[in-house]
Amino acid sequence: MTKTKTEKAAALIIEFTVYSFIGWLYETILTSAAWGHFADRGVLHLPICPIYGFCAIALLLIFHRLRNIPLIFILGTVLTTAAELAASYILERFTTESLWDYSHWAFNFQGRIALGSSLIFGVLCVILIRLLHPAAEYLTGKSSGRILKITAAVLLLAILADVLAVAAGY
Repeated sequence: MTKTKTEKAAALIIEFTVYSFIGWLYETILTSAAWGHFADRGVLHLPICPIYGFCAIALLLIFHRLRNIPLIFILGTVLTTAAELAASYILERFTTESLWDYSHWAFNFQGRIALGSSLIFGVLCVILIRLLHPAAEYLTGKSSGRILKITAAVLLLAILADVLAVAAGY
């Protein structure tokens, strides 16, 4: 069954939320293990890191026809590293603090990016493009258009409410 444009947009919103949650989970587990205590790595109240969702959707749009794993890895590594570097400056500007620091990692640049994290992101890009997105397409393809739209609307409203609450200081 072919999805309408609205259903395709709803599926992207759902995927954005899932990838944002996976990013939060990755960040929280990694940082909690490194620090020896729970570390919520989100800037919102919801357990999501939207930068992961935005990057995942951008990568899906860029790589939607690409199947070459080494090329996905290389381009994904470069693009996600550039996004992480840009995000570090943008978030620091708006939060007035550095939200991560790779200065203790080998081959880092200003503690904002590091070779090790870049390589991890390259692997995650391959997993996203070759495993997660096809699974998400399969699952959303099995869902009714009404369920997709309602789910996407609820998720979008929850995220927007959270963003507004954080922006207002709550």
